[in-house]
Parts: sequence; structure tokens; C-alpha cells
Amino acid sequence: MKAALNKTAQSIVPDRNLPVSLVAKPGHVLHMQNGQYVTLGTILGQGGEGSVFKTNTPYVAKIYRPEKTTSHKMAKIQALLDKRIDCPGVCFPKAILYNSRNEFVGYLMGMVEGEKVRSLYMKPLFLKKFPSWKKRDLVELCITILKKIGYLHKNGIILGDINPDNILVKSPKDVYFVDCDSYQVDGYPCPVGTIPFTPPELQKKVHYGSYLRTVGNENFAVAVLLFSLMVTGQMPYNQKDGEGAQANIINMDFSYPLGDVSNKKTPAGPWRFLWSHLPRFMKEAFYNTFSKGGCYSTESTRLNSYDWLKKFNEYLRLLDSGKYGAQDKMSEEVYPTRFKKQKGVVYVKCPQCNEDTDEKYIKERGICMECQRKMRSRRHQKSFEPRKSSGYQGTFGRTTRTVSRATPQLGLLDILNWIF
Repeated sequence: MKAALNKTAQSIVPDRNLPVSLVAKPGHVLHMQNGQYVTLGTILGQGGEGSVFKTNTPYVAKIYRPEKTTSHKMAKIQALLDKRIDCPGVCFPKAILYNSRNEFVGYLMGMVEGEKVRSLYMKPLFLKKFPSWKKRDLVELCITILKKIGYLHKNGIILGDINPDNILVKSPKDVYFVDCDSYQVDGYPCPVGTIPFTPPELQKKVHYGSYLRTVGNENFAVAVLLFSLMVTGQMPYNQKDGEGAQANIINMDFSYPLGDVSNKKTPAGPWRFLWSHLPRFMKEAFYNTFSKGGCYSTESTRLNSYDWLKKFNEYLRLLDSGKYGAQDKMSEEVYPTRFKKQKGVVYVKCPQCNEDTDEKYIKERGICMECQRKMRSRRHQKSFEPRKSSGYQGTFGRTTRTVSRATPQLGLLDILNWIF
């Protein structure tokens, strides 16, 4: 694993477009390298690169748009096939497909099912799709994902474009990785990516396809994905009153506290509660990965998939044994509605929401911190409500003048606060 952290010595093979004079459509008959034929059925879905078709086989066919059919794609799919590796749930190509003019057009792959990880980021959709899930289910999901990523890394494959749209979830143990044709293999880079999952050292690179990534680069994306599932729906560098995500990543300005250490920019809303209910060793791992100067914050020192796997296995053991919930039962929930209880603190019921709250806070404020936040949010919302007419009416000769104020635009944090 350590050797894979070094910069890849391979040079990037030049890419070029391949000619496609006959565009594949439903009903067309394609063939594989072994001479077997595949008939395209109806279109199941379409994207920027092409379409996915039903076929007369147990598999589906991904067919590229003519302008997206390149030598890199063909060679990369062949390289994946040559590795002859098999990982359940990772939708590797099964065979290269050619049209009747022997032109490369796409490949066969396994059927997939499930919800995109992105759907777990939205509370209403999460509760609709997985109403019975607890925190232990999210932790087990992370374990499943880490095992697959570790397997790919062990076999010399870097995913490159780790993001919540490329992983589908059916259950905590039933997970599918899709868009595997974009993976980095041998001298063929992953040509795509997203800012939130790109490490600081690569943020200013011109184009994702212009360089080869290392496992050390990818370990950052792995950590971001894990964080977004534990602090469900949030990214590590989103801030309250801070700069944009890219600047925060480059500066490694992490907004979640470790003890008394904090930049005081944690986003308002439920994210603070989710963070507070994580075990200390998980907070330390995330903090030291995303904070400048942290012991896991550089390309060569980041935790790899096996390091994270040990931590998540321990987290799952604590949850399943009941030991973690013994201090605070709410730590077993996906969406806690208050901060984690602390030893030595006396808790009483908030008179407004009936949640357990620090007795001292109730004596000082009368209601809990979350009820106060909601009250401020409602006042804020009311101030943005459009008015029929505001200002003044005055008569100038025979003309009556009405002055109205425009309604300000709502921010993302305002909307999220109301949702939660």
C-alpha cells in the first residue's frame, strides 16, 4: 500500500477520438470479441456520455455517444477485462461491444439497483427510502464501501471520481459501484472529478484527465465520502460565514470542533448534533485528516481504506454491543435532535420540545438551544415574507406614489434550517 502512495511513474497514453459511422439504436445487433452477438433493447437511461440499453442477455449495454468514443475508453475497458478481477457490486465491464462495421461503441455490464448515496444526503428522501435505518446501518454501509475500495486499490485500480452519484445503495451490505469505465488503470487517468472530493494538492490542476492520481490523493476523497455519511448530508468544508468550498479545501479550514479547538464556523442546523454524537476516535480521525497540520492531512499520511475500516468496525462493535448507546440512546439514531449528553451534567426536559437539555442552560435561557435556534429562524423567515405594500403613500398634485421593497433572496442555510 505504501508503494502506491508514490507518484505513478507511468506516462499518460495520448487519447484520440475513434470513428463511429453507425450509431447504435434499439434493435441493432452488436458483437463481442469472441464473436457472440448482442441485440439492443429499450433505453434504460441516458447521460452525458451515452445511453444504457436492455439487451437479450442478463447484462445491460452502455453505448457511448460517437463524440465520446475514444481510444482511452476502449483501452481502459480492455485493461480492466485483462485484470480478471471480480468484486461483487462493482460493475466492471464484461465485454467490449462493436457495431456491424467493427467499430467500438461500448461495453456490457451487470444490472444495478438501489438508491444513489446522494439520496441519503436529503433527510426527507432518506427517511422515505430507508425509514428503519439507525446509525449502525450507516456505519455498516461505510464498512461495505471501504471493503470494495480497499479491494480495488489492492488490485492497482484508483476510482478517481468518488462521488455520491456513482455508488448505489440497496441495503447496508448490498452496494453497487457504477461508472467503472472512468476508473484509473495503468496509464489511463480518470478524466472526471468534483471539487468537494478533490484533495488540496490537486485543486489547482488544469484538468482531471491531464494527470495520474495516487492512492494518497484518493484517500482524501474516501474520507470526504465517509464524513458525508456520518454527518449525514454535509461536506467537511462547508462553513457558516466562510469562503467557498474550494478555498476552504486548499486552506484546509475545517469547521468541526475537537474539544475546545474550533474555528467557530460550523454550519447552523443539525450538523452540530450529528458531529457531537460521533465517538471521540472518529472525530480525531476526521479532524486530523481535514485540518491543516493534522497528522493525517497530507498525501503521504492520510488514512487508507484499511485504516478507516478498523475504526468503523470498532464503531459498529460499540453500537451493536449497546455500550455506545448506554451514555446516550440518541447516539444510535441517524438524526439526533440535540447535542450528545456529557457525563456529570444534569439534564432536564425543555418546556417547549421536551428534549433533555443541560439544566444550567434552561435556567439561563428558559428553553433549549435548538428551540432558540428555531425561534430565530422563524423570525428570520418572517422578515423575508413579501409585503403587499411598504414604505409610504403620498399625494403629489393628483399623483399617488407607492414605494415597495423587494424581497431578498434566501440562502441555502436558511432553507436547510427550515427543512430540519
